[in-house]
Amino acid sequence: MTHDIYDALVVLGGSTARQSEALIGIADSAAHAFRKGLTPSIIATGCCHHTLDIFPGRTEAQCLRDLLMARDVPSGNIFTEERSADLLGRCLFSQQEILIPCAWYHLLVLCPGAVTKDLRDGIEALFTDDFSIEWLDSEVAISETHRLDLEDISQRALPERQQIDLAVPRLVTAKGAPVAGSDC
Repeated sequence: MTHDIYDALVVLGGSTARQSEALIGIADSAAHAFRKGLTPSIIATGCCHHTLDIFPGRTEAQCLRDLLMARDVPSGNIFTEERSADLLGRCLFSQQEILIPCAWYHLLVLCPGAVTKDLRDGIEALFTDDFSIEWLDSEVAISETHRLDLEDISQRALPERQQIDLAVPRLVTAKGAPVAGSDC
């Protein structure tokens, strides 16, 4: 039996709580996909959510990277996007900083809680037409901040919100957060 091999698994979800049920579930699902040979590369996304006042000390992407390495995913196969403060930012910055420069267009996407066709269509619309996207189904728990992001994407698809500029992600506002372009 053969299966597709994707350029990368993009993880669109996380938590700044290093040992949260949500983040552990995401790490387990992503590491399992890696070990099955579905992809040679995993992209962990997220700095910290726009609702946080104080930076928790490590980005969401760093926390996920550590959990993936503890699950025997080599560090050289893990890439981090650490600018985003919401789901929109995770999609946009992962494209700008990693996917397009690496010419990775055949994607497997893990986004806990994105189970409906409308929600997945809304997330796929945040990627350019150059990308081929398949979904990695996972029934892991989601953090409260990720739930808010999914709700925001759902509302953006409503007719009365179609005028919102989807190209502008929210900014990280937490005190002590790394500055974009600096080493995190």
